[in-house]
Amino acid sequence: MKKTAMTTALATFLLGAVGVQPSEAASTPIPVNGKAVYTDSFIQNDSMMVPAKFFTNAGVQVGWNENYHSVTLKKGDMILGLPSGKNYVDVYTKQSGTWKREYIKTTTTDRTDSTYIPLRYTAEKLGFTLSGNSPATVSLSTQQAAPKPSAQPKDTENSGYTKEDLNWLYKLTEAEAGGEPYEGKVAVAASVLNRVHSPEWPNTLKEVIFQVDTFNGKSYYQYSPVLDKRIYNVQASKETIAAVQEALHGKDPSRSALVFYNPDKTDNQWVRSRPVTVKIGSHVFSK
Repeated sequence: MKKTAMTTALATFLLGAVGVQPSEAASTPIPVNGKAVYTDSFIQNDSMMVPAKFFTNAGVQVGWNENYHSVTLKKGDMILGLPSGKNYVDVYTKQSGTWKREYIKTTTTDRTDSTYIPLRYTAEKLGFTLSGNSPATVSLSTQQAAPKPSAQPKDTENSGYTKEDLNWLYKLTEAEAGGEPYEGKVAVAASVLNRVHSPEWPNTLKEVIFQVDTFNGKSYYQYSPVLDKRIYNVQASKETIAAVQEALHGKDPSRSALVFYNPDKTDNQWVRSRPVTVKIGSHVFSK
C-alpha cells in the first residue's frame, strides 16, 4: 500500500467518515444552526467530547497530521492542532504568524470509531456560539461570536505553570545547558515539558525535575544538577529564560525527546539504549 493510501486510511479510521447520516450515527442530536446533527459523545473530565468530524457540519476543514498524530481543524485564518492523548491544543492564526500552545482540562482521545475532542473549547475557540450545559440541551450556532482569547496562565503567557515550577525549569535548563547553543537550551526545556505531558512521568514540572527512583536500594536521579545540588545555586541567564519561553510556546528542537545526555559524561546504558531523535551541541536527545 502506498504511503498516501496508508495515511488516508489511518485518517479515516481515527477521524471517522465525514458526512455521517442520522441513521448511521448514535444517540445524541446536537443542533447546528437549528438542524439536528446526530453524533456519538461522552463526558470526560467534565467536558463533552465529540468526534472531530462533527465540526465539518459547521463548515470547518477537519484533517489529520500523521507526523504529530494530531487532529487539525481549519477555519478562516485559524488552525487548531489537537494531538491524541494530550491535554493541550496548538493554535495558529494568520495575525500572530506563529503557533501557541494552550492547555485544556481534558485530553484528545482516540476511540475505535474516531478521535474525540472537547466540544465547548473547540467551538468557542473557532468563534462559534455554544449554548446549553448538558448533552440534552447543547446547541451550536456558527454565527460569529467574539473569538475566545488565548488561555492566560498563572505567571507567564500560555505556560499554565506556577511561578515556582517555572523557576525550577529556568534553573535546570541553565544548569544542564548553560554552555550549550540557544537551540540546545530550547531542546532541554522542551524535553522536560515532554515528560510532564507524558503519562509515563509525573504531572508537574517540579515533580519531573526532582523525581528520584529507587532500585535495589540505590537512588537514581533524573537530572545530575539535582543530584549534585547545582540547581540550587545557578541563576538563569536572559538567553536561557528566552529559550525556556520558546519551549513553553511549543517550539521543540528535541523532536519530542524525553531524555537527553552528554555521551562524553555518562555511561548509563539505559539512556544510551533509547531511540535517538537529534543531536544538538554536546547533548544527544532520545525518546
